[in-house]
Formats: sequence, C-alpha cells, structure tokens
Amino acid sequence: MYRIGIDIGATNMRVALFHSDKLVAREQVKTEATLGPAQALGKLVEMVGKVDPEHLAIGIGIGAPGPLDVAKGIFLDAPNLPGWYGFSIRDELASRVGIPVSLINDAKAASLAEARIGAGRGYDSVQYITISTGIGGGFVYGGELFSGNHGHASEVGNMIVDVRSMPNGTVEDMCSGSALLNTCKRLFGEDKTAAELFTQYEANQVDARNVIDQWLQHFGAAVTSIIQVIDPEVFVLGGAVILHHPWLVEKLHPIVTKQVYNSMKENVQLKVASLGDDAGLYGAAMLVK
Repeated sequence: MYRIGIDIGATNMRVALFHSDKLVAREQVKTEATLGPAQALGKLVEMVGKVDPEHLAIGIGIGAPGPLDVAKGIFLDAPNLPGWYGFSIRDELASRVGIPVSLINDAKAASLAEARIGAGRGYDSVQYITISTGIGGGFVYGGELFSGNHGHASEVGNMIVDVRSMPNGTVEDMCSGSALLNTCKRLFGEDKTAAELFTQYEANQVDARNVIDQWLQHFGAAVTSIIQVIDPEVFVLGGAVILHHPWLVEKLHPIVTKQVYNSMKENVQLKVASLGDDAGLYGAAMLVK
C-alpha cells in the first residue's frame, strides 16, 4: 500500500511517498509562511505530483503545527503560521489531489511513528516529547494515539514547571530551543546561535553551566510529573535540542529517578528518538488507513 506523508513546518514543508513503512520518494521546499497558506498549498500539490507521479497513493496524512481543529481539518492560531487561521488545509488539498486527506498535530504524528517503528517500538505505552523551536508531544498506548477530549492531550509544552516565572513558567518557556537561543544571545551576543551555549558549557563557562543545569532541572520536573500522572513505560525524546545533544538524556535520568517514588525508580526509561527529522513524515503517512 502506498501512502503520502506531509510535514508542514514554519520554515520547511516536506512531502514523502511511502510503500508500507518504507520511504521511497521525498521532496522539500521553504514554507514561506508569511506569504500565506494559498501559496503553500500550491507547493504541496506540486510536491505530491513529484513524489507520486503515477498516482499510487491511496491517501495523504498531514502533520502540522497546532493548535488545530482536527475534526474540521483547519488551522487555528498556530503562532508560527501567521495569517493561516481558519484555513481548511485538509479539504483544500483533497480537492486538488483527488484522494482523502487527514490532519494531525505534527508532534503527535512523530509520536505515532516513534512508538510504532522508532525508539518506542515494542513498548505498550510511549510518551514522546520533541524539544525544538517549541516543545510538543504525544502519548501512544497500544499503538494508538491518546488525544484527549478535544485533541489537545500531551501538549506538554504548556506544563508549568516554575511558578516563580508566572505568568510564563511553562516547560516551553524554560526549555525550548527558542528559550535557549534567547538566553545564549543575552549571555554571549546577539550574533550567536544556541550552539554557542553548548560550546561554552563544554568549556565549563560558569553561566553556560548554570543555564544547562537549570534546563535539566526544569525539564526533569516535567518528565517526573508525567510519570506520576500517566506512568508511561518509556519516554522517547526528540527534536533538534536532543538530537544534537543526546547526552542531555543521560544527564536527565538521575534527576528524574531522584524525584519519583522509590518503587518507580527502576522503571524510568528515557530514550533518544531514532527517526530523526523524518519522524513527522512517517507518522503523518500512518494516518492513512
């Protein structure tokens, strides 16, 4: 069975054709989000034609930044997609390509892929968290996503981990790639990227060490809270921050185990995601039944 997966990001859009779970063709272009959804739709249609010129796919799955109204197939107030509010991406694309289209949050798409064929394969319950520009996640139980009553379950980026920083204080505010970038610029110069923060950390620079130590404490608080609430068998951590610095996962483990009940300590499992940047593509294609 051939299926198409689409990953819409604020910077890039990617389209891939899959045969079963094997990626056989892939295209990528700039989203140019500020130019609006109509031009992005045109690019998607063109890429679908390139990856599947023989019209083999029976359907398309789209992973996109939220918030979304999945039932209606529309964008809501996605902060990285200005002017896209209310755009009916599912129905507009389906009318252009002539096959069914499904829509899901991009982090949840990646969750599904990592749980079924990635680092979470073989586990009954998987909590996936992506730490990139923002922070998102998804909980997969028995191979299926648990999305909650309104489709917002596992929006872990909104968890509050520091009440002293209210009205912010969420794990996204404290631990996302954007948060690390802003801190790096403040400490080391406006021309620096977040990579400089980790370079300074490895050089034992005091401020950089403090920032990463605080990151570990705040993110560890989020992971610990999730364990106490839903007790997943394994955490799979992905996104650019983790994929570029996988050693963070090793450092998280003792922080988390120190904070859970004694009877739960030996069950804490934290793994690095294995599908890389393509996790969202794989997961989106899995929406096609």
